[in-house]
Amino acid sequence: MNFRLHFHGVSHDDEIKQSCQRLADSLKEEFPETSKFEVSLNHTGEQHEAHMHVTGKDLEVASSASGRELNDSIAEAFERVRRQLRKHHDKQIYTRRRGAHKSEPG
Repeated sequence: MNFRLHFHGVSHDDEIKQSCQRLADSLKEEFPETSKFEVSLNHTGEQHEAHMHVTGKDLEVASSASGRELNDSIAEAFERVRRQLRKHHDKQIYTRRRGAHKSEPG
């Protein structure tokens, strides 16, 4: 898995890096079609922002979240990506099933 983490106006913190890596690993485990995770962390004024971009086989999703706490922003951005990946994954599975039902003689 290709994982990249960018810090913009946020101090480089190994704990945050490890936390993001664990979250990306859990998404990779749940959605094996993913191959690249890119996370950008920003701090502007009083807001922390987390932006994510995930790609894989026939897949590209992005999300962002902002808030006063960096960890909350990161968690929300990952959760939004998880929901998008789940929706994409379910759509692929159910489309295949519908196609199989249509092709059955009946």
